[in-house]
Amino acid sequence: MSPTTPENQTTDLREYVLVVRARKWQIAAVTALFVAGALVYAFEATPIYRSTAKVLVNPILTAPNQVQAPQPPNMDNERAVATSPLIAQRVAAHLGSPGQYGQFLSHLTVTAPPNTQVLQFSYESPSQLTVARDANAFADAYVLFRTQQAVSILQAAQNAVQKQVTQIQGQVADLDNQIAKTTNPSTRGVLQGRRDGLLARSGVLQQRLSDIEAGASINQNAAQIVGQAATPGKPVSPNKVRDAVLGLVAGLIVGILIAFVRERFDDRIKSPEEIERRVGAPVLAAIPRIRSWRRVEEAPLVMISDPKSPVAESYRTLGTNLRYAASREALKIVMVTSALGGEGKTTTSANLAVALARAGKRVILISADLRRPRMHLFFDIENDHGLAEALVDSTELFSLVKNPGMDNLRLLVAGPVPDDPAELLSGTHAAQVVQALGEVCDLVIVDTPPVLAVADASILSGLVDATILVMDAQHSSRSALDQARYQLENAGARIIGVVYNNFDPQAPGGYSSHDYYHQYYGQPDTAASRSVKTRRFGIRIRTRAQGNGFDVAAAPRSAGAGRSKGSEG
Repeated sequence: MSPTTPENQTTDLREYVLVVRARKWQIAAVTALFVAGALVYAFEATPIYRSTAKVLVNPILTAPNQVQAPQPPNMDNERAVATSPLIAQRVAAHLGSPGQYGQFLSHLTVTAPPNTQVLQFSYESPSQLTVARDANAFADAYVLFRTQQAVSILQAAQNAVQKQVTQIQGQVADLDNQIAKTTNPSTRGVLQGRRDGLLARSGVLQQRLSDIEAGASINQNAAQIVGQAATPGKPVSPNKVRDAVLGLVAGLIVGILIAFVRERFDDRIKSPEEIERRVGAPVLAAIPRIRSWRRVEEAPLVMISDPKSPVAESYRTLGTNLRYAASREALKIVMVTSALGGEGKTTTSANLAVALARAGKRVILISADLRRPRMHLFFDIENDHGLAEALVDSTELFSLVKNPGMDNLRLLVAGPVPDDPAELLSGTHAAQVVQALGEVCDLVIVDTPPVLAVADASILSGLVDATILVMDAQHSSRSALDQARYQLENAGARIIGVVYNNFDPQAPGGYSSHDYYHQYYGQPDTAASRSVKTRRFGIRIRTRAQGNGFDVAAAPRSAGAGRSKGSEG
């Protein structure tokens, strides 16, 4: 278990803040729902009034001059007595409803503040006029019960003393008879002594009886009302301000809990850092989301249509990082794929190829998605002949490579969709085609189908030098990313990096390069952008067909591949 460090604590706190920011509208919705519910309750609920009477509970004295100090009352016991059915029955009888004492008791709350001998009788009722009466009725009933209890205690003590006095008086009478009958002086003296002792004890008991009788008046104050309940001026419930605040607090707590629960079960990738941890490779570029793109098929070749946009800058960053990796590790053939469809691998491949070509690298872009080819649409090129035919007969390879009208860029489209794409890609000609194209250029970019959809990407991963994995920030899941990585690595692929595509630069935790771009370049020239002639999938860029310094037809035959007459470029 790794020790907790200030850096870890800061990271955890930052992640918590990001979760709250990312789901702030969900939290706000839950909070608003709670506040609205609290306000509805506050305005619809019946007003409840409260009135409180206070009673001082004194110790019960058995004599006014007793030697030991009286024991203070046990306030828990007294509170239990005050809320007992015995007191409630007396109140109900006094108020003329003897059979409804339980209903009266349900509205009563008795508390004893700490370190005091005071009982507070709080009574709540919808009736503003009777709530004080009922509170005082309970207080009066308790005071009467407490007083009667004290009197009963004194009466019991008085009866006990009186019994002793009566017994002594009988003993004295017996001694008087014995003294009268005794003639022996010695015996008479002993009896006379006993009689005197009994008389002395009788005197003490008589004094005790006098004290008890005097204590009866003192114990009339065993409990006394020190605060009368008064008619309240306003209800204690509902309290609109308090209820709204409680609704706000409860809504925030519940909303945040729901946000974290949903975050816990949300399988989407949340940050580039998480991608790097899961894939074990760096994020080569983060491609910002363009909100104006409504559908995937309308995504333009942004390196041509808007070369000064943040998206184009991100593709240039991707190209720069790839060129650096290729220079250090002698990479030439790079496959671009994704875990699932619709994550932007074809768009990334096309824009990456243009970025590399404009940086002076001779690039061949291969559309190896033989099932749903789209690459030709980005460059407005016919998909009449291409890779599918080269995989059958690689001797016609160079005649199939097309010139999209850009310096340093050539394109091998997919061609007509074959019946058995996987078998063609795993055939003997696939390696020959890839190797031959790699010998006539600086970099080969291979666009493949998704890894988890079909086996094509896994088959091609063994024929390339490196793999770039594209993932969509809005839809890609952790499970799909992990499975794609596992499948590619099992096939021998070397993943050199990930493209974090379609991320929202304004989302919590997102990159801020979008803002830096506008600070440096200013707002893009929308008029110039509108002047670019676009088609459904891409744009027309066939501006020239020669003089671009990249002639694959002049390449030597290699690995069984050759060139034929009419090869373009």
